[in-house]
Amino acid sequence: MKIRGLLSLYVLIMAFPSNALENEDYYNRQFCSEILGQAEYKLPDRSRIDCLIDTHAYEADWADGLKVYESIGQSLYYAAETGKKPGILLLVRKKNSDKHIRKVKRVIENWGLPIKLVIQDVRQGGI
Repeated sequence: MKIRGLLSLYVLIMAFPSNALENEDYYNRQFCSEILGQAEYKLPDRSRIDCLIDTHAYEADWADGLKVYESIGQSLYYAAETGKKPGILLLVRKKNSDKHIRKVKRVIENWGLPIKLVIQDVRQGGI
């Protein structure tokens, strides 16, 4: 009986939006819906663009780890495959995000990359 109760509690906790803080897809879909895009757009090679709109192909990633650097290449690839402009959605959930965001901005600026960078703070209370 205790296991069943614990399982029920776990399911309830997972169903609430508070769990969204760790769910990149939740925030990507929210962003994509707001800009009238198509989330998880599949390319012929089975790659998935996080959010595709009329003008941009966005890659969404957390801003607190090394994946931010992969997002540069992914956004450029998705743009090349769709004929759209590249875009990156960086989701801020931790304090140490600033250093990664700064580095991504530096690469974009230094190489004159046409990447639209969107930064969304998903923490309660903002930065």
